[in-house]
Amino acid sequence: MTTIGANARTALAGLAGLLPVDPCALSDQQVVDFLGRVSEVKRQVEALELAGVAELNRRSDPEPGGDSLAKRLGHKTTAHAVEAMTGASGRSARRLVADLDDLAKLPAVEAAVLGGRIGRKSAQAIAGELKKAADGASPVEVAAVEAELVELAVTASADRVREEAQRRAAALTPEIVEQRAAAAHEKRFFWIGKEEDGLARVSGALPVEYAATLRTVLDGYASPKRKVTFEASAQGPVDPRTIGQRYADGLRDVFAAHARLADTLEVGGDHPTVWVTTTEKELAAGEGLAFLAGAAEPTSVRIARKMVCSGGLQEVVLTETGAFLRLGRTKRGFNRRQRRAMVARDGGQCIIPGCTVPAYRCEAHHVLSWLDGGPTDIDNGVLLCPFHHDQVEHGTWQIRMTGGRPQVRHSYGSNTTQWQTIGPNRGAASTPETP
Repeated sequence: MTTIGANARTALAGLAGLLPVDPCALSDQQVVDFLGRVSEVKRQVEALELAGVAELNRRSDPEPGGDSLAKRLGHKTTAHAVEAMTGASGRSARRLVADLDDLAKLPAVEAAVLGGRIGRKSAQAIAGELKKAADGASPVEVAAVEAELVELAVTASADRVREEAQRRAAALTPEIVEQRAAAAHEKRFFWIGKEEDGLARVSGALPVEYAATLRTVLDGYASPKRKVTFEASAQGPVDPRTIGQRYADGLRDVFAAHARLADTLEVGGDHPTVWVTTTEKELAAGEGLAFLAGAAEPTSVRIARKMVCSGGLQEVVLTETGAFLRLGRTKRGFNRRQRRAMVARDGGQCIIPGCTVPAYRCEAHHVLSWLDGGPTDIDNGVLLCPFHHDQVEHGTWQIRMTGGRPQVRHSYGSNTTQWQTIGPNRGAASTPETP
């Protein structure tokens, strides 16, 4: 490790020149300058701490049979020694040692942290995302993205750096996004607990597309531009609720409206438009990542295809360098009237034989994909429950339209069933395979 501390000495001297200080006596500009110097010193102190722990770790992990500094200090591991020496929590000490392993694989980030150019939070954000892409991307590509993220971290917040790191890592290895989406789908849950003291605790974990849909709706209810029904003061309407209270009230309002509208229970409503951000090359190939409005993490095109069926699509087209090129025309999704017609034609449930999920819980699906030019017309639409919508996207179930009626078949391995016509008298007709 090279000598460090030159920048720290300058930063500490600059802050020392302001001390002692009474913050209340400072002018606006002096407060800004004071906070800037404190932040700079904080980054430098983090660098010094990291360098010290790195050396402690090196001396505590010698060759087999050698001496261990941590053990001589009476501790089993470096993390235990750091915990005792600094008074940090065990979790913080373990994280500090873990950061060393991550930084050792990212030399540009390591140099920026030890030089005090960026803080540990930003370094953690970069390392946490890039290590996900390390196995699937070339070292040259990872190094280029690493350098760009370091420069961003010099001026941007750790949250902003994390968002950009997520996007760049996903672009390096799009397959990781698909794997993450599949894992998130398996882990999804929502739970309303037992009432206690007049409150029921709500908990859950939602995939990014679920969260984006809920956030889009609840943001509308929580917006200060929304008409306020609370008591008004002389200065105008006053809304004393916190943002959390607004979200809770909005959730109640959404479900109350759903319960009041009879045809909502029969058919189901519309969903927000999906923005798909991609390059022209990816767009032509049907590739790219989908960025849902209100969500920082990207999702897969497969999930976007499902959401487009109900809400619609608007393409945000970029050049190969990432510059904005154009905002495409919104392609509408299936609306309520069309869904109502599908119910009348196919029956009031998912069209897959044996599935009894009612139509109001189903999603509209383009038989010929919108990506392949399929129109958003009744003759190209069917209703599928979320599970079978996934199955159709993966090819396990296949759908075609014949004479204005949907037909389905199941395919698994070498076994493929005959096409079966779907309708109110579902299961009554089968059609032999066409050559």
